[in-house]
This record gives sequence, C-alpha cells and structure tokens, in this order.
Amino acid sequence: MKKVAVLGLVIVFLILFIRFFLGGAEDEWICEYGRWVKHGNPSSPMPNSGCGSALVDKVEENLTDSSLCYSPNGNKMTYEDAYKIAVEKCVNGTLQENHFCNSGTGTWWIDFAPDEAKEGCNPACVIFVDSGETEINWRCTGLREGGM
Repeated sequence: MKKVAVLGLVIVFLILFIRFFLGGAEDEWICEYGRWVKHGNPSSPMPNSGCGSALVDKVEENLTDSSLCYSPNGNKMTYEDAYKIAVEKCVNGTLQENHFCNSGTGTWWIDFAPDEAKEGCNPACVIFVDSGETEINWRCTGLREGGM
C-alpha cells in the first residue's frame, strides 16, 4: 500500500513539474500563423516584430529607408543602383526625379520623359530588383481610337 501511495505522489509531482517548469509561461504573447496572439494576461505590450517570415521582418526594419527596394524573393536593390541601370537601358528619353519602389512586384519605377511622347501616357522606366531587367511602362489612360 505504501508503494502505491509513493508511486501516486511521484506521478503527481512529475505532472506538476512538467506543467509548471517545462510547459512555459501562461501570460505571454505567442506567435501563431504570423500574428501575435495574447495568451493569458501578459504584462508586456504586444511585440512589434519577430512574428512571421524573415522577409516581412526585414522589410519592416527598412521601411524608413526609401533608398532600398525589396522583391518578394527577398532580394534588394538601392535606388542608386536602379538609377544606374535605368540610365543604361531606358534610352530615347530622360529620367525624371520622381521614383518609388513597388515591393509587391519587386520593381523600381522612375518617371520617364520619352523623346516621342504619347498622348494620355505618363511613362516610367521599370527596373526589376531580381534580374536588373528594365521595361518602359507607358501608364496610358483613356480610350483608344478604334476600340480594343
């Protein structure tokens, strides 16, 4: 009978030990599916980063640095490098000062004044961060004569 009681106490002790020493804290923030979830009643505020993909964290760290553009693959390119590529490859016109990064497509867009303008168009030289390839996107508006 003593052996059963001792064995019972050892089992209860092991369960309590596992729960409280190996089970983790009750009151903390837990990262689930890329979002912070409140577990219990944490004493600290919700963390600002560290939950989600490394790419998202890297982009969030650099949001204040408008000279960097990230592609969805995690590659990056500075505006300076994009401008150098554009000078070489976007010819028959002049690059303008206005530019922005589209991190959804991983492209730099630099406004472009072509030598031969098209009515209703506002072209940009588009530089792909992953490959360094370029294209002119005419960004035309309005209806074309003769329909589609």
